[in-house]
Amino acid sequence: MPPLSALDWIGLVVPFVIFFVMLIVYYVWEGRRERRLRREYEVENAE
Repeated sequence: MPPLSALDWIGLVVPFVIFFVMLIVYYVWEGRRERRLRREYEVENAE
């Protein structure tokens, strides 16, 4: 089995890095959305 070249390593690592960055962005975005919804329902229930 030949050793992996730099391009092979990039091809292996970059998709995982992109996946984890997208996952972090999703959790941050979803957390902000949930906080906004909680504030809206708190205001509606207080009235």
